[in-house]
Amino acid sequence: MKQTNNKKNPLQNLVLISQLGFSMIVPIMGCFLLGRFLDVKFDTGNLFLIVFTILGIMAAFRNLFVIGMKSGTNRRDDTNK
Repeated sequence: MKQTNNKKNPLQNLVLISQLGFSMIVPIMGCFLLGRFLDVKFDTGNLFLIVFTILGIMAAFRNLFVIGMKSGTNRRDDTNK
């Protein structure tokens, strides 16, 4: 029995959700740790921590946008067939 175009495989949805999670946590934690390391190395208080954490958050939301646009395009293409 073939699935309809409107219903996706639940595993594909699970993969998309976990990809979104990793795409958010990796840049935020990476930039947080880099900022903390630089603050300790150069004894600058929390300057680098704040700057790099903000950059990590911006990168994470950019990743969300890119993945969302690709996913949205793929889903629209599947429903048009």
